[in-house]
Amino acid sequence: MNTLERILIVDDDPMVRAVVGSCLVRQGYRVLEAADGEQAMERIVREKPALVVLDIEMPRVGGLAVLSRLRESGNLTPVLIVSSRSHVDDRVNGLSLGADDYLTKPFNQEELLARIRALLRRQAATETPIQRLQFGDVEVALDKRTAVCKGRTTRLSRTECAILDLLARYAGTPVSRERLFDLVWGYTYLPETRTLDTHVWRLRKKIGDTGEEPRWIKNVPGVGYQLDCSEPAAPSSV
Repeated sequence: MNTLERILIVDDDPMVRAVVGSCLVRQGYRVLEAADGEQAMERIVREKPALVVLDIEMPRVGGLAVLSRLRESGNLTPVLIVSSRSHVDDRVNGLSLGADDYLTKPFNQEELLARIRALLRRQAATETPIQRLQFGDVEVALDKRTAVCKGRTTRLSRTECAILDLLARYAGTPVSRERLFDLVWGYTYLPETRTLDTHVWRLRKKIGDTGEEPRWIKNVPGVGYQLDCSEPAAPSSV
């Protein structure tokens, strides 16, 4: 049973809030609710929940606007988008704005709980990560969640940092999709999900690694991804 972490459910449908809230309460979480984006921002600032379960389509201020405001203000509270929008462009947009995970409606409650537990575990992890990476003219500060590419500083999401941290620990060695899902998200890899690919695509854009043949984060067909440090990459714990 949990230690009463507070989770904010943001959805304009009272039935969704009731069902998700009841599920979370049974697991020992404390539940906060907001029916629109304005209420959500107020409760996040005032009550500092451990995690936000966020719908996209809401009156007044939508979920993506809430997410954008949070990340622009430097608030890194874990956000799990739960939305009926299932198109790949919607997932890409949500993850690009800084969501840590994306789950489509209708969903299985056990999967929802698994994703929430994974995000909270990652938030509370005490292992000291690799703090600095440099490859070519790109400098990444995992401790500050920033990347500097061609003089421009970009903020990295928690998930992007976790992926890069794991790839850096096994630099030069392919890391399977299954292992990435297990260690970054904390749940079993599902063949149909594009969540990992979306995050890697976004991460590549931020470190200037786009194009037909990425230099740093490379696809390993049939396996997963590999960080190529041959130019080189230099991790540091100081």
